[in-house]
Amino acid sequence: MIRCDRSIAVFLLLGLSGCKVTERFRERPLTSTPTPALAPSPVETLARENRELLAEMIRVVFREDQIEDPGSFEELSRSLNQGASLEGIYRGIVMGTRYRALESKSKGASPQELRAFASEMAELQLAMRNPTLFDETSKRAPEIEFPGGDASSSAPAAPATTPPSPARKKDRAAIEAELLRVFIGASSFTLKRVLGEEALRKFDEDSSDSAGISQWYAGLVLRLIARGLDAGLELRNRSDFGFHQKFAERMARDRVKWEVLNRYHRYLNSVALRSP
Repeated sequence: MIRCDRSIAVFLLLGLSGCKVTERFRERPLTSTPTPALAPSPVETLARENRELLAEMIRVVFREDQIEDPGSFEELSRSLNQGASLEGIYRGIVMGTRYRALESKSKGASPQELRAFASEMAELQLAMRNPTLFDETSKRAPEIEFPGGDASSSAPAAPATTPPSPARKKDRAAIEAELLRVFIGASSFTLKRVLGEEALRKFDEDSSDSAGISQWYAGLVLRLIARGLDAGLELRNRSDFGFHQKFAERMARDRVKWEVLNRYHRYLNSVALRSP
């Protein structure tokens, strides 16, 4: 039985478990006893949950323990409260100047990180009809075009990836070998961004196939659990295919996207921490 705590775990799984956060008060006669504090309104509850999710996103994406830019955090939090999607916030972060600076200035990822990236990317691409064909430009930090035609630097802008290729079938070993060749020297932050971008393409590709997405998501969760990933919550770490499949079926697609991105970032972060 799933316990209904007021926490991010509840927000993650309310739609799945059928739990309801109940009022803890019952009608009482008028006395001089102090009146219990009112329960938070739905708007307040959503705002708190948005802050928890956003804090998690920033910690996982940037690999930091504390929020280094409180002003930016508050601005993004307001955007979520006003209806911005988690996907949109995530894309803004990884395409922002701070993340691009980390991509450009960080040293190349360790061999262990590169192998973990290639393994997960191969799994992802084998599950896609039209996976991206990566080339040497794919590991460059993307640049942003500003109004008036000025770019963020004097170097010519390079796309993060080439357009998706025509459907092609390769065996897993060949895909991994190609990825290792293309992305050698890329930073940890580049590997995480590219893997996240391809995962979002997978969602776009299967936008009308909810059942397929749910099964793929559950398989991904169990595979990363088997590889030792701690996804940050006990229920996220549950080794139950049906449990996670049902979660993906019942939760909003935007939320499932973040769960995938969260796990990919956490997984590559954990490999980086274990690397010599």
